[in-house]
Amino acid sequence: MRRRNDTELVLNEVKLLLAAARLRTSDVEEFHGYQIGRYAAAIEGESLLSHGALYRALRRLEDRGALESHWEDPDTARDQGREGRPRRYYRITSHGMAAATAEVARARQAKKRPEWLTRWEQGQTPA
Repeated sequence: MRRRNDTELVLNEVKLLLAAARLRTSDVEEFHGYQIGRYAAAIEGESLLSHGALYRALRRLEDRGALESHWEDPDTARDQGREGRPRRYYRITSHGMAAATAEVARARQAKKRPEWLTRWEQGQTPA
């Protein structure tokens, strides 16, 4: 999906941002990339975004100040039995929560109601 202007979010970014907001309101402070991708896909009833699409969208949200992130301590990953690269953990910012609210408000005003809005308003979350 092509961006109309530099401030507009594309659909993948909107879905991830709304999933992050939903997690935050469920008292989940931080989440790793695959976790938020899986959560967004479950809400949507769709397949998981490709690795590249997921992390590009997360990076763009972070660049816009909607998310912030940090790398997991390598010792923590090892202690949990995970080999390889540590996870990058994300957290939604107050700017991100405001952007999520604005996206929902914008979608409510749209001529054609986006499908994700119904799921969002019904509070559908994955099990």
